[in-house]
Amino acid sequence: MPRKSPPAENTPRGLGGWKGIFSLGLVALLAQLSQAKDAFGGLTRPVVLSALNALGIRASDSGTFLSIGHLEVPWSRDCAGLNLLVILLAVAIWVNRHERLGAKYWLRLASTIPAAVAANVARIFTIIAYRHFFYPAVESPQLHYFFGLLWLVPFAIMVMPKDTRPRSAHIFELLHTASVVALLSPMVDGPGGVGLTLAVVFGLAHCRLPEKISHLRIAVFVAWLAVAGGIVWIGMDSFWMPWLLACPLLADPAWLLRPAGAVLLLASHPMFALIPGGQAVAWIAICLAAWRQFSPAEPAPISPEKSVAQSTAAICQAVGILAFILPFLSSCLFGAGDPRKFLPPEGVERKEIPGDGFQLQLPGQGDDIGLFWYMPSGRQRHHTLKICMKYRGIDLHPSDENSAVMTDGKYWMREFFIQDGHLLDSHLDYVKSTIGPGKSPGVHLIFVAMKDPMSAGDFDRAANTLAARLMASNPPLEPPSVGKNPAENRASGPALP
Repeated sequence: MPRKSPPAENTPRGLGGWKGIFSLGLVALLAQLSQAKDAFGGLTRPVVLSALNALGIRASDSGTFLSIGHLEVPWSRDCAGLNLLVILLAVAIWVNRHERLGAKYWLRLASTIPAAVAANVARIFTIIAYRHFFYPAVESPQLHYFFGLLWLVPFAIMVMPKDTRPRSAHIFELLHTASVVALLSPMVDGPGGVGLTLAVVFGLAHCRLPEKISHLRIAVFVAWLAVAGGIVWIGMDSFWMPWLLACPLLADPAWLLRPAGAVLLLASHPMFALIPGGQAVAWIAICLAAWRQFSPAEPAPISPEKSVAQSTAAICQAVGILAFILPFLSSCLFGAGDPRKFLPPEGVERKEIPGDGFQLQLPGQGDDIGLFWYMPSGRQRHHTLKICMKYRGIDLHPSDENSAVMTDGKYWMREFFIQDGHLLDSHLDYVKSTIGPGKSPGVHLIFVAMKDPMSAGDFDRAANTLAARLMASNPPLEPPSVGKNPAENRASGPALP
């Protein structure tokens, strides 16, 4: 039997049989574990505190947050660093998926632990600096992940394998992989998270910079950049993932034109799992894609396209690198607008809290229930309450009595949304309402109460009554009257997004 020739350098190599499937499974598992409970903080927190005190910055550990001068920075799971370690480890496994499982391979993986600690300490310092200069503002989830991506790349370069290709090609692919994994991390806890993760990793397996870039790829690349402008214009951040996976400089056209590839590209959009039958179709495509990894290798197609000059290819790669960070910064760079239309009703007692929010007190509202009103960050749509609270180090799960009521074991929490004058009581309804160009991101309402002695059902009924009463007022178009000193308007209760 003749030996199969290795894949050509100018075509993606895919997963590469059993070893590739093994790498895919590890990356998918790591993406799921990125949201698991973190015990990594015992290593990171002392390093951060020691470094701050060594620089002459007064810092102390207050349990759920760090006291740094006048700042109180909540200590979340991301601060502990497991998330960044998981992403770095996933990237290391992925870029080395074609390497032999020898000592060098395992040494590269082991080196991600100290690298993740160093990168995470640098990220925490960046977040502290941001909150110091922009107090009382809190970084958006996208900006939060961008800080991690920013410090992850230098350390990820250390684990890249060596081959005959230019180093710049590896770095370009690494930046793309890191962007995809960082964008994927907060999505794995949503509807159909496992299927979405596998769809993304299969798409990533067919992304590789060719040895020569054709004029056709450049033309499609320009159109791809124009699509990014459209995503920014309509504010549909959920399209960033399929957009990244379809990068013309990396994506394999043959893969995208196959039924399985096209379906999995669509399945990388978080809304695909919400379509009736969408998850079933995605899993069929996943099975087909896995089966193809063990089918006989196909000869690499010979493209008649003339390749562009190396200088042109280098310029395109530089532009591509800038494009890779756009999903993390678009809401910050292009989200400017008049925030006054998202202010709470003028007749409601309120005080400003960090993070573009207000604590409200309605007439007749008891002291046993807290009401928090959060405006959008630019044009960015609100996340679910569960995801929002993760950025404050609080893990929520549905109550046994009412799935709409969330709890961390100490508090009851319930969310609503006000969008285009309508009160919506679920995130799914909110997402459907915000689909389309020019749609308002609306307001996020969060009700909070002590778990004891109130039951989940009683809390839900009280929250619905207060939400309906709040809707009876019309929001004004004037700035609210708040104290000049932000510290005087700090809300009590649990740290909220």
